[in-house]
Amino acid sequence: MERNAQKMQKTKHRQLTVYGPDPLEKGEDGHFRYTMADIFPRWQAMIVGVGLHVTLALEFMEALAAESGETLGPELEDQVYEDLVAVVMRGEHVVIRSMPDRMECCFRAAELLEEAVPAEIIRFTGSRDPLVREAFKLRGESWKMTPRYFTVEEIISQIRLAMVSVGTANRYYYNMESGGRMITYEQFEAIRGVLTDRREFSARLCEVLDLYGRRNKQYVRELDFFMADQDVLEISRLEKLVECVTDCQRWAEVEKRKAWEMFEACLVNLRQAIAPAFQRDDPQNPTWRTYMYSMLNDIPPTEESMLGVSDEFNMNIRWLPGCRIEEGRVLPDPHADESTASLIQDFFRFYGPLEYINLGQVMRSQSQKRAAGSYREVYIATLKLQGAELEQIRILRKVRRGTLYWLNRGYSQERAAVMCEGYLQYTFDRRDLLSMLGANTPPVNCLKREDNIPGLGFIPVEFFNRPYIDGLATDKVSFYYYENESFVRTQAELLGTAAALNLIIGRVDPDTGMVYFGDGDELLVFGQDKFIPVDIVLGDYTGAFTDVISPLERFAPFYVNYVTDMLARIRVPGWKRAEILEVGDAFVASMRERIDLIRQMLLSGESVRSRIEAMIADRDPELNPVRIKWSKALERLQKVPLEDFMRRFREDVHQQIARHQH
Repeated sequence: MERNAQKMQKTKHRQLTVYGPDPLEKGEDGHFRYTMADIFPRWQAMIVGVGLHVTLALEFMEALAAESGETLGPELEDQVYEDLVAVVMRGEHVVIRSMPDRMECCFRAAELLEEAVPAEIIRFTGSRDPLVREAFKLRGESWKMTPRYFTVEEIISQIRLAMVSVGTANRYYYNMESGGRMITYEQFEAIRGVLTDRREFSARLCEVLDLYGRRNKQYVRELDFFMADQDVLEISRLEKLVECVTDCQRWAEVEKRKAWEMFEACLVNLRQAIAPAFQRDDPQNPTWRTYMYSMLNDIPPTEESMLGVSDEFNMNIRWLPGCRIEEGRVLPDPHADESTASLIQDFFRFYGPLEYINLGQVMRSQSQKRAAGSYREVYIATLKLQGAELEQIRILRKVRRGTLYWLNRGYSQERAAVMCEGYLQYTFDRRDLLSMLGANTPPVNCLKREDNIPGLGFIPVEFFNRPYIDGLATDKVSFYYYENESFVRTQAELLGTAAALNLIIGRVDPDTGMVYFGDGDELLVFGQDKFIPVDIVLGDYTGAFTDVISPLERFAPFYVNYVTDMLARIRVPGWKRAEILEVGDAFVASMRERIDLIRQMLLSGESVRSRIEAMIADRDPELNPVRIKWSKALERLQKVPLEDFMRRFREDVHQQIARHQH
């Protein structure tokens, strides 16, 4: 043994006894000095050191024998091994190795470990295992499987710092921990640019093939293709290309053409093996960015990625300590802050008994336009009602004009509460109006937490609560969608329909007058074909009925610019100006048709209009201006010369396209 059991350092905590050095001791390089530990929950003990877990277990048994003065028998030794929970100190976390069939033992080990290590740095492996994930979810502890949150800027910076070369001009992404490298589709495709220079072309291809065939001391490939499906990837194509280039006696046009064709065959195979989202190096694309960063740092799948929510949420959620529920009893997590605990408590008030709940904070705005200055707290919750079959995913967004908004403007607490209730009613009324006008927008309700405000005491902070929508935000559409003709045409029609209603209801920023459209609130919903959207959902209708006075002509330039920007992204192979104009015309036609349909429905038909007027008839205009807003919007819609308006709109789109192409 490396250590004498009789002289082994022992530190007694409340229940836990630590054998060996302090698990948090750092070396001169700032990293943990000791990287391994074993916890034995039955013995309420932990041993810290280096090397193998089995070696540490043997040292622990030797220490037990020294303490008792008797050698441990085979049966007791088996019990020690059976009780062992492996721990690794790595990076900034102390990580417990999960055992899917013995998670209660792992949880008991974590409870003991918290006596020697801060709870916020304890994490668990096993996020890919459904049994492990379910065990944490049921305890309301999804936060214990996630690494700390990094900003987009930090992630992009670390990705760029990971770019390396070996001996040629090839560029790879280097995983410092494993020693492996990755070459992306785009970086491999760039090799074709030097095909005319046989020496460099050959050297770069040979380097890729040579590194791909090697493994380092950790048995990790020296080079792999980023996000390639190994069952589809045919490395033999690259081997034949390298053989052809290196064996050529001359490098004339015939040889170059053959090499070009063989290289193109390699690219075709790579495009089959690598999903379109990963065929272009784009740190601004959340899908590419999060997968690249995760693979460079060996980060396991996050809870949000396993939930299947859209990629802009991935690595953008800080899961929070909350509570666990055992036999109907709610056990608050001692690490949960007051605000989180208060908000979770309101979930129980609204939904009743729950089987579990996990709450996470969305750290960055999902809207590119509103990211600066107007971001409000947003949370995501996963919960399951007692007796329900399915889990719910909910999105919570802080109410803009909640109680605190009115208190900050000098209202008394009593009056501020009344004003807030009026605003909430106004918001719910607007949602109902949009639904009656044909918008697909989800139902919304309100949850609250209480914050302790100095000088005021506990004040309610309100949140809108809506279901998560499984769709693609229109401002997050990746480049490869615009290469698909069916997507391009269908999206234009859906967006034209959505723009019509958006125009009618004057959806703008109440402070700046900036139009809200196409910046993350509209989501494309897909059926079986993931390239053809079947519907468009208005997930957030912030700003609806804000400007119902200005003539519609005031907003037209924004929508013209939006259409032309969308058309400029089209990359359908073989398309020219005529096809792009057709897509623009499809947007305009859908927009005109929807405006005309709504106008006829409101001005000619009595049913919808009567229902709307009955709903808003008794609203107090001092608290809820929906009746005034609706009448003004209807009046403006009656006056608009639709044919002339749409004719000029179409002409402006065509002129913009012509200017862009010149």
